[in-house]
Amino acid sequence: MENNNELTAERSLEIIKRQIEQSRKELEKNAGMPFITWGVLVFITALIVWYLWKITNNGNWGMLWFAMAIIGWSIMIWQDKKEKKSVTPRTIIKQIMGHVWFSFGIFASGFPVLMFVVAPLLFGQYVLGYGITSIIVLLLGMGTTITGLVLKNGWITAGGILGGLLGASLALFLKGYDEMLVMAGVSMVSLVIPGIMIQWRTKHV
Repeated sequence: MENNNELTAERSLEIIKRQIEQSRKELEKNAGMPFITWGVLVFITALIVWYLWKITNNGNWGMLWFAMAIIGWSIMIWQDKKEKKSVTPRTIIKQIMGHVWFSFGIFASGFPVLMFVVAPLLFGQYVLGYGITSIIVLLLGMGTTITGLVLKNGWITAGGILGGLLGASLALFLKGYDEMLVMAGVSMVSLVIPGIMIQWRTKHV
């Protein structure tokens, strides 16, 4: 009787492991387009902000990032509804990924608001005049790296590490509107290129 219970427990664990692995593979297949979508949005927005900031010498054009975030999340919600209508159940792996990027969104959006909206109201001046791009790039690199590790995808992991570390370092040396060029480059390395590679693997492997 005890042996039967052990076999049943082992069988249950094997089924759970298999389901988790299948969930990971399915999510990896579907990760390409979100990476490309966000990467292209970040790339275009960075170049627009860079150009407008440069010709007007006004850093307030950075507020366009909030518009980009609204557009991006609207696209993601629309895509998520399409998935729910088709097949995909909300697996544990998908929930983890959702929590990772939801957390990134909170920190990447909340930090600039605290620095450039709340701080002037409380202290009458900006608390941080520079370095914010570097911090956001680090957050992006960390989110991308965690995603790659969970999905066991080397392209995503490498893109997150390279884009996060190199981009954050460059953003500390380049001040003002040139920081936006760093953000554009990071979007290609950490989002667009890994997304394209995932899409290619999905179609050819």
